[in-house]
Amino acid sequence: MDIKGINSGICIDNFRASGIKEEKYGIALIVNDKICETAGVFTTNSIKGAHILVDRKKIENGFQAIVINSGNANACVKSGIRDAKKMCEMAGRELSIDPRHIGVASTGIIGRKLNLEKIKDLTKKASSRLSDSPEGSKGAAKAIMTTDTKLKQISFEYKGIKIGGIAKGAGMIAPDLATMLCFLTTNAALNRKTLQNALERAVNDSFNLLVIDGDMSTNDTVILMSNGKKSCNSKDFQYLLNYVTREMAKLMARDGEGATKFLEVELQGAKTVNDARAGAKAIVSSSLVKTAVFGENPNWGRITAAIGSKIKFDFEKTDILLESMGESAYVVKKGRVIDLDKVRDILKGRDIRIIVNLNSGKEKAMVWGCDLTPKYVEINAGYN
Repeated sequence: MDIKGINSGICIDNFRASGIKEEKYGIALIVNDKICETAGVFTTNSIKGAHILVDRKKIENGFQAIVINSGNANACVKSGIRDAKKMCEMAGRELSIDPRHIGVASTGIIGRKLNLEKIKDLTKKASSRLSDSPEGSKGAAKAIMTTDTKLKQISFEYKGIKIGGIAKGAGMIAPDLATMLCFLTTNAALNRKTLQNALERAVNDSFNLLVIDGDMSTNDTVILMSNGKKSCNSKDFQYLLNYVTREMAKLMARDGEGATKFLEVELQGAKTVNDARAGAKAIVSSSLVKTAVFGENPNWGRITAAIGSKIKFDFEKTDILLESMGESAYVVKKGRVIDLDKVRDILKGRDIRIIVNLNSGKEKAMVWGCDLTPKYVEINAGYN
């Protein structure tokens, strides 16, 4: 049985959602009619948004709802924790849900106090728009966008297991979670510990392999809620969850701030998994590689230098292949440079795939990212 797409977003079964945005402030709600088994993964940054500190203390209680604001990160603010709790209380009053079972998340500018009056007004409006339709999910996905240019919403089914997700993330994205908010809903009847372990594994093989600009956020959050309606085994659930999180990571890479090209890097033939991941990450993280891709410049030396900065390898055994638009061409074969004319044409494509084979082992890894453009500088120079 294959994984198939379903048009529900996060509104799996009895999950409802809504969102509203006025100017730079947005509020999204995700709600279920009962307390859900809940798992979460958060930023590894030593400076954390207030919502993370609040969520970590009560996630084991299970969430029945999540309230999310965009436009303000609620990070590095003295009243941050108190304000995050107030967001839960406001949502609780509107939804008639105990705040102990409401999660909270924020994204936006760091260092500014939340406008609680604005949030209160938007939460009230969002609560009146709750829907179990795809439009409810779409509204929530739109409300959490900041510098995103594309809505990020997906949902898939496998053996009766359903997983839906919405996310935001376009910049300040680096490995060790990536700078993002992602909310996942499922019908899988699994306990919290199993869900937590599955989420950590999925994040490690998806969002932790995503690089846009190499900067880590204070607010990275992935929350998974289950209504427990579908009996299943953990192996099937892990298979689907891995697929969903990888597809979401690719959506973020395609919407990188200022990006003109999607970049997928596969490093093969490494001696260890750690070498494969480190080498692939080095390539997709390199500003020189990313700018070369933007300039459609087949500068293979930047690729080899990036790999060598992280792992030891034998260049004379190495192959470097580029693919795009159904075409492929080697730039390096066993350490020998190949004619680059065809490669220049390949780099004109929108989706670029770099395949490096070290021919020294059996391990491989795949990572995702995008090019680095003047538009990225323009966006972040003026972000306030």
